[in-house]
Amino acid sequence: MKGLFTVVIVVCAASLICTLVSTFITDGSTKKIINLVLGAFIVCSLISPIISAFSSVDINLSGYATTESIISSNDEAYSNEIIKQTQTNLENSANDILLQNGININSCKIILAKEDENRIIISSISIYISKDNAEHSQSIKEIIKDNFGINPNIMTE
Repeated sequence: MKGLFTVVIVVCAASLICTLVSTFITDGSTKKIINLVLGAFIVCSLISPIISAFSSVDINLSGYATTESIISSNDEAYSNEIIKQTQTNLENSANDILLQNGININSCKIILAKEDENRIIISSISIYISKDNAEHSQSIKEIIKDNFGINPNIMTE
């Protein structure tokens, strides 16, 4: 707004000066020359503040995220959601497989890891059982090893 205010003030002042000078000159040919000079002065008065107003505008776009970073962060978020959902599905599957074999566990925790760009591997499996089910530890290890290909950590609670 300050730039617009400056433009309006300069144009008004230039117009006032031109009107006063034009009023005091009565000669025809001199008046035409003065009007030409005053017209050029008004045009310059209009252009000068506009140019300075645009030059004072600082367009700094470095603070905004680029489309590459937005896409990259969206891809990472999507990848993380896939890993979380896969982890939940595998934990439910391990629990269901053990229940089918008559073994009730307290909980199962599977930790996944990303390998390369498109591979997810099972890093570790932890099975939490009560002390009452401690005699099933060996069969739990065998069932999980057969179905998931990794030796689980059995924790008694």
